[in-house]
Amino acid sequence: MEETSDLIDDVTVVDVYDIASDIGKECEKIIDLYGADAVTSLMPKVINALELLENLAVNNERENTELSELKSKISQLENDKIEKAEYRQKFEKELEAIEEQWRAESKELLALVSRLQEENRKLVKVQGSSQEPEVISTIDTGSNGDMLQKLQTSLEKQRDEIRAKEKLLQDKCCDMEKMKSQVDRLTNSGRELRRKHKTLQNQVRTLCDERADFIVQLQDQQRDITALRQRLGLAQKENEDLAKSDVSYPSNKVVYDLDDPNRPRFTTAELKDILHERNELKARVSDLEDELETFRPKNADTKFRFVAKPKMQAPDLVPVLNTPVEEDAPVQGPLPYEPDDAPWKRSSESGIRKFFRKIFSEGSSGSSFPRRSLSTLTKMALSATDEPIPV
Repeated sequence: MEETSDLIDDVTVVDVYDIASDIGKECEKIIDLYGADAVTSLMPKVINALELLENLAVNNERENTELSELKSKISQLENDKIEKAEYRQKFEKELEAIEEQWRAESKELLALVSRLQEENRKLVKVQGSSQEPEVISTIDTGSNGDMLQKLQTSLEKQRDEIRAKEKLLQDKCCDMEKMKSQVDRLTNSGRELRRKHKTLQNQVRTLCDERADFIVQLQDQQRDITALRQRLGLAQKENEDLAKSDVSYPSNKVVYDLDDPNRPRFTTAELKDILHERNELKARVSDLEDELETFRPKNADTKFRFVAKPKMQAPDLVPVLNTPVEEDAPVQGPLPYEPDDAPWKRSSESGIRKFFRKIFSEGSSGSSFPRRSLSTLTKMALSATDEPIPV
């Protein structure tokens, strides 16, 4: 189980595409041997499983990145904690050494003071019985002065040592602050680098998707060019056949196709007669309209007028309701044609589907299997449903 979990943690998007490539090659072999029907029901499930694996790999990479960031923060905090503990322990040891030194010096001074007091008492006792008090007092004063001088010298030395220790402690504190600022700066730079790395990964994934789209468009254009070349070859062949035919037509004759609905059907004289008859009919219709207006009642709810129908038919009476005509009538007619490559018509496909489209398009150009089977498999693979896979 541990080995399986380690393998799952190491799966990336590149590994998923490698697996998809291997599966596509195996499917091509199965198609070449048994036909496209052998994998018709299997391909949608395989594609859905690969898409699910791709999403899991993306989530895995993101979680691994967050986990590495948290581990680095934990290690940094542990190092800071260890450094602070060491610095505190060292500081406590130095304080203990200074305190011991002070205790030893204080003991020496107390012993010296007690000894001097004892000597003073002895001297006081001797002073009463001694005949030379001045000499003894002079000797005692000289020895006391030397002792005090030594004590002052030792005190100055200890003060200098304390100042040096305090200065060293301040330097250590400054170094610690500098190290902390440097660690913060390195942490910020590491976070910025991880953000840039994530952005570059997203750009690479986007470029891969765009590359797959461009490859599909290029293959479609190549197929269109091939079809146009075939049509051009047929047109050139028909042109050559027409040029080779020996049928000759006189220069002063015009040939019409009997199946052409727009061919001429009347002579000039017939057209003149038809136009003359049309003008007479228009004049007659105008006279009849005037006569009808004369005999029409004024308060009629409906109006009748003559509407001349095309193709020289007799005028008919058409009832027209007395309704106001709209000035801005709605626009009617066919809508403009929308191109097939419009952005709103593009279906959002995953990278796995585009990858399989590319694999089967490349395989169809070099395989000996019939083209119809490969195109059927490609459509079947790309029209896979988004139903969840039972686990």
